[in-house]
Amino acid sequence: MAVLKEAAIPIGRSVFIPKKDGLTLADIEVEANGQYQIVERPECFVIKNAECCRSILATVKTKD
Repeated sequence: MAVLKEAAIPIGRSVFIPKKDGLTLADIEVEANGQYQIVERPECFVIKNAECCRSILATVKTKD
């Protein structure tokens, strides 16, 4: 597993993971200490904080 991004995501904010090397939604894994949403766009994946009252810590990795 390669770590693509580690981030603290504030309330109502998002983190963008660029699609490169043919990366698909099935290829990534997200570990977070709260609720989040993943949206796939043509150029990137968007990971949004879905918590109502706090920031979350998220780590995005590739699956082996």
